Amino acid sequence: MITPGKMKFYGLRDIDHIPQLQSLSSEQKFELKVVSHVLPFRVNNYVVENLIDWDNIPEDPIYQLTFMQRGMLSENQFQRMADELLNKKTHDEITKVANEIRLELNPHPAGQMTLNVPKIDDEPIPGIQHKYKETVLIFRANLPLLLHFLFQMGTICRDE
Repeated sequence: MITPGKMKFYGLRDIDHIPQLQSLSSEQKFELKVVSHVLPFRVNNYVVENLIDWDNIPEDPIYQLTFMQRGMLSENQFQRMADELLNKKTHDEITKVANEIRLELNPHPAGQMTLNVPKIDDEPIPGIQHKYKETVLIFRANLPLLLHFLFQMGTICRDE
């Protein structure tokens, strides 16, 4: 049985303080820090303490989903950020390189912005993506536009 405890949250600044991560090699921890400067992570103590099989690192699937992996960046991107950290650049310099790398990444792989957008009468419905047969994602930034669209369609397409 799991005993309720105080919730703690961890991120990049905590890599050296999460007890379970101390079993990683210095190379693995450095790779985690490099990638986490570009792709930040946040995890709570429940996941760290109860869901990750620390005897199966780095293969554990929850570990893979929670902590950033070197393969998430190209070799060039990884090396650029690693160089910034190894050369002890300032926070602003590191942030600048991280932002440059982020702009190179594809936030919408596999045609998500075109292939997964549902349509009515060949018109894309703004602000949602159809991921699975019974599921759609609604993006909050587009919610007012989406609601306007849906109410408009409801008014236009109402059964008499």
